[in-house]
Amino acid sequence: MKDKALNKATRYLIFRDKEVIVNTGLLIFISFAYLLGLYKFLLRARGEDFIILMTYAFVLGFGILGSNTILVNLSLRDKISGRLEFLLGTGLDVKEIIKAYSIENWRLSSLPSFVIFFGTYLICNLGKSFVALYLSCIILHYFLILTLNVMAMYRKNFKFFKNIVFFTTNLMIYLFCLFSKKIIFIFERQNLDVNTFLIGINIFATIVLTAYSFYQLKKMDNESVMEVKAEWS
Repeated sequence: MKDKALNKATRYLIFRDKEVIVNTGLLIFISFAYLLGLYKFLLRARGEDFIILMTYAFVLGFGILGSNTILVNLSLRDKISGRLEFLLGTGLDVKEIIKAYSIENWRLSSLPSFVIFFGTYLICNLGKSFVALYLSCIILHYFLILTLNVMAMYRKNFKFFKNIVFFTTNLMIYLFCLFSKKIIFIFERQNLDVNTFLIGINIFATIVLTAYSFYQLKKMDNESVMEVKAEWS
């Protein structure tokens, strides 16, 4: 019951934040614009591999951008405002808070990614391997959020933390778009399947993030978290 109450309270905090709602709505709007480009054959003419590569970049990129906004307005704000110390003082374990924040963050920030995946799947009639790629993306997305939440508990400079995630993600999307032809050429030259290769990357990254986040969670305690004083600078 305590876990359900914590998750419910977390959802309430997320949905009352206007910045989170506006950002999520904007990402969903951009997702529909991307799908319109596919539907009108503006992007489909570039081939299936290009579509898979771009969809992969947007699914992961939009998921990270959305989760970063929620992370800043929930986990990081808790640290700055002192709300986290209050919650820990009531007897909650920081591990329970991180898990609740991560799962609720993942649920909302995954919406734009699902819109892109589902629309692309229907418009382009892609196969089961594309579905497998999407599933590997959302699993990776969850463990990335969990890792960021763990790291956030020990950050002092939150503005830098937010900006590094934001700009790194945008840079990743930009580079995928800029070098998409060269990447596809390498795949074709090496006779590699795009879906299979990207799934392999996701599995490797998920294993690394899972090991790191679980290790950090295992040794985390309330006292060590409260010792780190946070500031927005």
